[in-house]
Amino acid sequence: MEFRTIAAHERNAVLDLLREWFGDRAFFARYFEHDPSFRDDLCFVAVDAGRIVSTLQVFRKHVRLGGAVLEVGGVGNVFTTDSYRERGLASELLRRALAAMDAHGFDATLLFAVRLPFYSSHGWQSVVRHLVYIEPGAAVTSGAYRLERFAPADLAAVMALYDAFTAALNGPTVRDADYWRGQLRYAGNPHEDFVVARNPDGQLVAYARATPLYEFYVLTEYAYRLAHADALAQIIAHLHSTAGAPYPGTITQLAIAPEVQERLTARGLTLRTVEDFFWMWQVIAPQQLAAKLGVTQAEVQREDFWPQALPPDGSVYWLADRF
Repeated sequence: MEFRTIAAHERNAVLDLLREWFGDRAFFARYFEHDPSFRDDLCFVAVDAGRIVSTLQVFRKHVRLGGAVLEVGGVGNVFTTDSYRERGLASELLRRALAAMDAHGFDATLLFAVRLPFYSSHGWQSVVRHLVYIEPGAAVTSGAYRLERFAPADLAAVMALYDAFTAALNGPTVRDADYWRGQLRYAGNPHEDFVVARNPDGQLVAYARATPLYEFYVLTEYAYRLAHADALAQIIAHLHSTAGAPYPGTITQLAIAPEVQERLTARGLTLRTVEDFFWMWQVIAPQQLAAKLGVTQAEVQREDFWPQALPPDGSVYWLADRF
C-alpha cells in the first residue's frame, strides 16, 4: 500500500473514487475545479497496485477568531472504497494530513463528522454549536423590503455587507473576490436560492442563501445591516414558504441573531434550538496560534479552548463554506 499526495493528472481517478460515495461525481468535481484553495499536494490518497482506494483533501480556509485571521485546514472528502475499509487507511491519511498541515503553516484544522470517536482519537475535539430549526408552517411573507434574486451585479454590495456583518464574529471565513467567485459555483446542492433585500431607497440591506441539505431546507449563509433585521426575516419567511415548503422544516444558523428570531416568530413561525456536535476542531501549531491571538501557549492547549473561543450563541461557520 502506497500513501502519498496526487499529481494533477490523477484528479479524475480521485473523483472516480468519490463517485462511489453519493453516486454524484459532479458534486465533488465542483470543488476541485472552483475552490481556489484546492491543491494536489494537499490531496492525500492510498494506492494499491496503481488503484486509488482511499482519499481525503485539505482545503485552506482563512477564519476569523479573536480579531485575528487563522490559517485553517478544512479536512473533507474522507472516503475509502468498501473492500478496503477497516484496514486503517483513513487513519494513516489523517496522520499524514496533520503532518502536512503543520509543515504548510496551518494554525488549526476543522472538519465536520458523524464518527466523533474516530476523529477524537486523532486529536479533533467536538464543539457544540446551536442551530435553529423552523418548523413547517405558513408565515407572513410580505414586508417593507423588495426581494430579488441575486444577480452578478450585486456581488460588490454583497461582499461589503458580508465583511461588515462578520467582522465582529468568531468563526466565519474571510473571503476575497476569487474565493467568492469560486464559492458561488460550488456552495449549492447543486444549485442554491440566493435572495437579496433592498430598502425603499434601493440599497441592498440583507441577503440569504439556502439549498436542500441533509433532507432539510438549509439556510447556508446570511448577512444584514443591523438596523434591518426585518429585511432578513422577510427573506427567510419567503424562502421557508416557497422553496423550503416541500421539506420537513428549515435549518438555520440564527443563534447569533436573536432579533431575527423574534421577527420570524412575529411572522407566525415556530422556532426551536437544536444542539449540533458535528463540527470538530484541533490546534495544529499552538505557539503560532497563541502568538496570533495574543495569549499564552498553555491557553490554546487547554481542553476548553475551542468551546470558549467558539461559544454556541456567539460564533458561526457558514455552511456555504463547507468542504
